[in-house]
Amino acid sequence: MLNVLYGIENPLFKDLKRDRKYVLKTLLPWLPKFLLTIGRINRLNKPFEDYLEKIIKERSLRDIISQHFFKNTPTFFALSYFTLYLDYFYPKGGVGKLIDGMVDKIKEFKGELLPNTMILEIDAENHYVVDDKNQKYQYNNLIWAADLKTLYKITKLGNLSSKIQEKFTNSAKSMMQNKGGESVFSLFLEVDLPLCYFENIAHGHFFYTNSKQGLGDIHRGELKNMLEQWEKVEKETVFDWLSRYLKFNTYEISIPGLKDSTLVPKDKTGFIISFIIDYELFKKVEESGWGVEFKEKIETTIIDILSENAYPALKEKVEKRFSYTPIDVKNRILSSDGAIVGWSFEGEIPVVHKIQRSDKSVCTPLPNIFQAGQWAYSPAGVPMAILTGKLASDRVILKTTQCL
Repeated sequence: MLNVLYGIENPLFKDLKRDRKYVLKTLLPWLPKFLLTIGRINRLNKPFEDYLEKIIKERSLRDIISQHFFKNTPTFFALSYFTLYLDYFYPKGGVGKLIDGMVDKIKEFKGELLPNTMILEIDAENHYVVDDKNQKYQYNNLIWAADLKTLYKITKLGNLSSKIQEKFTNSAKSMMQNKGGESVFSLFLEVDLPLCYFENIAHGHFFYTNSKQGLGDIHRGELKNMLEQWEKVEKETVFDWLSRYLKFNTYEISIPGLKDSTLVPKDKTGFIISFIIDYELFKKVEESGWGVEFKEKIETTIIDILSENAYPALKEKVEKRFSYTPIDVKNRILSSDGAIVGWSFEGEIPVVHKIQRSDKSVCTPLPNIFQAGQWAYSPAGVPMAILTGKLASDRVILKTTQCL
């Protein structure tokens, strides 16, 4: 899909009136493929659950297929994932090497990096930002690749025109009243078992569902009712719900050592188990004072579940464990609602969500400020995050000061 949509050089860099060769040999042959792809995407823009309900009658089978996607994920996005998943590749030395490569490339082009720095203020009128150390940085063009709610909270408009202020206020209102998508819980294990034990059972990256029953309404209606009546819900009820949620859920499991054996010591294995879950649940649990107990219950239950069938030797061989909750995600990267793929699909989406308008996804109401990353376009993901970064940089290179 992305090959078709963005398989040609950005027309923004072309003089279409003069470059007839580009128009005739590149743009026009590409146009039918583009329109066909857009049509297919628009026809499959309905929630994935609704699509499955029409083609699969068995509820449990639908659940097993859909429950490792975010609620109301667009069908085209969910279906494409099954193909993209097979194309995953991992760099030698772990995914951290991708960051190392980016750092090296930025330095090669004389870019300056300021790690562990938080931007606390943006002055949109005078074109500067202020960090948590009270350092001021002037900018000609700014690309904001972080949380969009934060952008609207910390920006000062000064004496910018009333038109800009009105657009900014309207956008801010839309951003603030919508929420991020579900978050993720990840359990990390250090296991005293050799890689061959795991290699004989499954690959290094896969999905595992312990039960054929599926979640049913556990992660939807039941969770929603529980959160809405939280003050009346007993602690035992929450933990009972959690046990059933974990029993029937789908887990994404990664064993990096099976991709690159140099990542683990001899006869040891690192193990990562993740699943989708709501940030709001963890927020309420934390506020109720059960945060540590809740997290430990999840860790122990997951290990028990995997030891029942998939990895019988696992339970007795775990040497160390730690986990990362939606609260940790929010605190670490300041992502609203601990979201890992931008906006929720359950309500209004306050950013561009039509693929044919993706070039506008990087626009903001502010002059010389563009946006990129998981919050700039929906549905998000690594490919779209990278793409919005390129679209935003294209506009800067072209010295575009505002989106028309």
